[in-house]
Amino acid sequence: MGSVSFEFTSIGRFKTAQDAYIAECEEAQYEYGHDYYNGSISTTDGCSRESNAPRFGTRKFDGFIGNKLEKMGKGDCRYVEIEGTALKKLKERRGYKGKRNIKAFFFYGWARC
Repeated sequence: MGSVSFEFTSIGRFKTAQDAYIAECEEAQYEYGHDYYNGSISTTDGCSRESNAPRFGTRKFDGFIGNKLEKMGKGDCRYVEIEGTALKKLKERRGYKGKRNIKAFFFYGWARC
């Protein structure tokens, strides 16, 4: 079977990135089914943190993610926690302005299809 790359941002009341990953996998299974090759994040083998990423939302960040995707394999998933000004702007755009305990994560990788 093949693979397809994915990149998306998850925002909400999550205690950890693992909580966000599980929520996204459950949502993907609801939307795309429980097939092991459905082409969504639910077909990955877990998720690991990317610790040395440039600031989210910059051209440097986009290039960094592109380079990382080239080196990743099928079923790999990584995340970057979005913090600071980028988180504040994202909260405003997504309707979480003024809310506490909101975290955001950028997930990327290769899903099985």
